[in-house]
Amino acid sequence: MVDWVELGQRWIPRRVRYGVQRYVSFRNLKLRRREREDALSAVVAGDENPVGSPVRFGIIRNAALYHTHFTRACLEVGVPFRVLDLFRSDWLQQVEGSGCEVLLVWPDAVLSMWNTMIKERMEVLARELGYATVPTLAEIWMYEDKRRMMYWLAANRVPHPRTWVFYDRKEAAEFCAHCDLPIVFKTAFGAASTGVFVLRSRRALASVVRRAFSRGVTPGGTDWRDRQWGSVLLQEYLADVREWRMVRIGDAFLCRLKAKVGDFHSGSGLVSWARPSERLLEFAREVTERGGFRSMDVDIFETTDGRLLVNELQAVFGPIRESNLERGSEHRGRWHFDRSAGTWTFEAGDFYRNACANERVLDALARGLRRGSASAGSGAMGWAAQREGAGA
Repeated sequence: MVDWVELGQRWIPRRVRYGVQRYVSFRNLKLRRREREDALSAVVAGDENPVGSPVRFGIIRNAALYHTHFTRACLEVGVPFRVLDLFRSDWLQQVEGSGCEVLLVWPDAVLSMWNTMIKERMEVLARELGYATVPTLAEIWMYEDKRRMMYWLAANRVPHPRTWVFYDRKEAAEFCAHCDLPIVFKTAFGAASTGVFVLRSRRALASVVRRAFSRGVTPGGTDWRDRQWGSVLLQEYLADVREWRMVRIGDAFLCRLKAKVGDFHSGSGLVSWARPSERLLEFAREVTERGGFRSMDVDIFETTDGRLLVNELQAVFGPIRESNLERGSEHRGRWHFDRSAGTWTFEAGDFYRNACANERVLDALARGLRRGSASAGSGAMGWAAQREGAGA
């Protein structure tokens, strides 16, 4: 069978592909390709339990089949599971009849409507029915929603690039007439920099703002009908920054350095293992501690003048590419913080397996997550509130 998606990606420049997809949707073609290529796409249950798990895990199906990272993790760790489909009209009866207590969630990044649907239904399952979720509601609340993420960063006074969100067209136009250039425009929804544009001229900026408040803006390579309109998110452009991917899973931290291709680090696929400074580790720990996060990628800009700024927060993220494994391999592992001694120690090993899904399952087992348990906590206390509670 001819793989038209692969041929297009190999021989047609991205700008041309994205241009065509402004008028024609390849969404179903891409999803069918993923289904053909993923050996676990049809696996919906597993009952083996060699580790003696007291709970059955429910794996929330993802349209692009990223949920199979959790499927592989459950098979490799050795815990029973069921794949649950929230896209169906009988989603509630399906979950309630599954016998699952802990739900493993990979929110959707194909369509913003599907992303919203999964978050809405997960909120009902966790808040109203007491299901434990991994990641938590507080963690997936910001997934592929840059506005929500920026609100959280600002409210908790987490250092981040200066960002402006406008819902009023006149206010946005007035700002754009005098702001510094270049400036970065971002759609709220859109993975791997597909909805990010670096605008270097006043004319280009005005054009994008007009489009955002009229017919809307679609992230490159996505369904042309999934337009985002009615708001504008702009961010200061920071040249010559290094971007670190700091990942917290449970109580451990993993570190990788993201290479820049063109204007962007995200989506380049060029990532190497790296040794973080203690300052970088402490920054990532403080951000995740304040948010109560145990499954979170914190992408951090390190500026030329030494500032550390959070560029992105994502509860889940794609797997590493096999071709990247040799770069900085001596730093492949995870970091642990000794609270009593105030020191960091390194543990070598492969903890990125299945996009860190194995570590998430193991952390859920270690914490004894169960439906209705106090440790299932779906909320997160803000940074300011924690400071007040501690009498800071």
